[in-house]
Amino acid sequence: MPKKRLARRGVAAVELAVLLPLLLLLLLGVWEVGRMVEVQQLLANGAREAGRQASTGVKTVQDVKDVLTRYLNVNGIPTTNSTITVTNLTDGARSDPSTANQLDQFRITVSVPIDNFRWALLGRITPGSNLTVSVDWYSMRDLPVTVDSTIPLS
Repeated sequence: MPKKRLARRGVAAVELAVLLPLLLLLLLGVWEVGRMVEVQQLLANGAREAGRQASTGVKTVQDVKDVLTRYLNVNGIPTTNSTITVTNLTDGARSDPSTANQLDQFRITVSVPIDNFRWALLGRITPGSNLTVSVDWYSMRDLPVTVDSTIPLS
């Protein structure tokens, strides 16, 4: 005589109730890491664009900071409590890109608090953390050219 099947009603609901918190935690973690990677890429792109603008030798330090701040704000990253530094690695006395010599090496560093862009409660796990990007570039400031205005007669 075959054994009677035990009633298994509600087993799937119990399994879902047990595993749902773990699945949600995993999903939120992947979501937050994806957001951090996106912001890291936007910071790198913004710093690179600011460096490209500054390499002409026409922009001042404040102009470079404004370009980077505008880029980040347009892309939805608040810049409150963030720090932007422009450093001449070749000669610290010429820290302004508009006064740099040709081929002076500069570094732009931008640091943004994670609290500015986080979506989940990652700030509770890593309080006070920053996301930082540095970009190096060389000044392409034009060298002055002198032209002799006299026409040689031969």
